[in-house]
Amino acid sequence: MTEGYKQGFDIKKFGEEFKNTIDWMLRNKYAENITKHLQDFKTDKNSLEINPESTDALYEIIELIATKGYRLKRNNEFKKRLSNFIGSYGANFRSEDARKKMIELVGEKATKNVNILLEYKTIKEFTESLYNSAKKGETFVLGEKGRDEYLRDFGYWDRIPIDRHEMRFIIRSGIYHACSFKDKSDHLEINHLHDVLTQFCTQYLKGYVAEDIELGEAPGIADIFIWSFCAEYNICGSTPKCNECNLNGACLYALTNSP
Repeated sequence: MTEGYKQGFDIKKFGEEFKNTIDWMLRNKYAENITKHLQDFKTDKNSLEINPESTDALYEIIELIATKGYRLKRNNEFKKRLSNFIGSYGANFRSEDARKKMIELVGEKATKNVNILLEYKTIKEFTESLYNSAKKGETFVLGEKGRDEYLRDFGYWDRIPIDRHEMRFIIRSGIYHACSFKDKSDHLEINHLHDVLTQFCTQYLKGYVAEDIELGEAPGIADIFIWSFCAEYNICGSTPKCNECNLNGACLYALTNSP
């Protein structure tokens, strides 16, 4: 990868081009999807701030427990059953009957997770405890990805649900090489990649606002643009399409592999 540096890789330039790419994304094919995501984040954040027993938050927690953090695997029948559960019990989900129904939804193997969740006085209290654990690189009830997805969705915008799309982008682009810490060197370690992307946003997206959200302080929101760029636009997917990429003049991978 050192050859890419010789060919002119500059993380500051990449940061500027990344902001330009976000502007482009907000005008193009999947702009409506992205803005809907961002509006949902704002709505969910307000939901938990206004109501510590937010059933919207409860819905997502149950969903993530049941799907082990991979909500794309959910089916319509499960969604219907979950919606019926929320509609039937609402704020009374702590009753013994509701607990049994919740375990039926997530499966007997997740009984412990349900019991831990219900030990907390409120969903807000559970969420704050989960967030404090996340900052220490720990988790409970939810796996790492599900934990960060839930926290990001409900207002903790410094959490980034890292998956293979983000991993590819962070490493290929040069963000990893420019923003990794000397005492951490494992590019396959999720917590490390989380810290690297946070460092990039803090340093190179500071002051940049998208849909009224400053991305320098919200790497979890910047993540939505990365995910969409890789998954929906499919530009930086399993096979990178550098000839179609807005970042090809600043990306380490493109510079390294250019003729």
